[in-house]
Amino acid sequence: MANTSFLVDLVCAQRERIKILLALLIASALFLGFSALYIRPGDETYPILVIDIVLVVVLFVSFSVLYWYCTKRAMEE
Repeated sequence: MANTSFLVDLVCAQRERIKILLALLIASALFLGFSALYIRPGDETYPILVIDIVLVVVLFVSFSVLYWYCTKRAMEE
């Protein structure tokens, strides 16, 4: 249990950097959205676009939950 708490403390100490990462993910999503306008399902680059969209969405949700948890934890202390 102590190792888990140490890990959470270590990650939550980087809360300000999580905001920057979220901003970069939003920018990446905008660029992917722009790319999606020009790439059609039959193109060679379509699978890469789908993989990129999945990665950006999963990372955005993960870091958003992490930021929310760290903010909630900081407010309780």
